[in-house]
Amino acid sequence: MRQTATVAAVSVEQRSTRSTKILLTVAGLMLVGLIYSVVARDPDVSCPNELVGAWVTSAKGYEEGMLVFSKTGVAFSVGIEHLDAQAVRRLDVTPDGPRTLYTVVYGDSRRDEQTLSFYYHTKDQTITFKNQAHLVWTRKAVES
Repeated sequence: MRQTATVAAVSVEQRSTRSTKILLTVAGLMLVGLIYSVVARDPDVSCPNELVGAWVTSAKGYEEGMLVFSKTGVAFSVGIEHLDAQAVRRLDVTPDGPRTLYTVVYGDSRRDEQTLSFYYHTKDQTITFKNQAHLVWTRKAVES
């Protein structure tokens, strides 16, 4: 009888140890997941100084429009009635001779990301959209 009680106690202890190991494994995986979600979020993006500022064009239909870059955001304005500002989530830079191709991914979340690709012309200090080369944007001078 004593042997049966000892075997039962060992069996309960093994189940308890197994349950503890499973619980610790699950807790460890949850901790790894939490750390990954914090570390894997989008790194801080900073637009280069050559882009920061307000950009305007005199192209027909865009006279009231403005494109504004801050260090961490982009805003589109069509006159006073419409302003859309978004966070820059990613910025890819590709040198292309005398110009630089910028691809800006922006939006409030990954689900509603949008992409804007444009060339920055170093010599003229102008911007032309990749798909609208006829629109030339220049940085608006700050009035003091």
